[in-house]
Amino acid sequence: MINLKFEEWLIDQQYREDLVGDLARVPSMQNLEHKALTRRSDEHKNWTEIVIKIVEPGYIPVFNEAWQEFLLAKQTAEKSSD
Repeated sequence: MINLKFEEWLIDQQYREDLVGDLARVPSMQNLEHKALTRRSDEHKNWTEIVIKIVEPGYIPVFNEAWQEFLLAKQTAEKSSD
């Protein structure tokens, strides 16, 4: 079973020439250490907290769009691994 993570997906989006690509290229979004996020919890909630803390407020809707795209990619990856 494939367990796609948002961080991995976002790194793969850096080539894009749109706002999601811009978000992926924000230096503070790259190479994040998730040591503080070791507890088993909601990945979306964790990323929401990260985005709110480290990016410009204008990127919040972009993050929401990226998250929806990520969910579709994750669902597709899980279906293809069955």
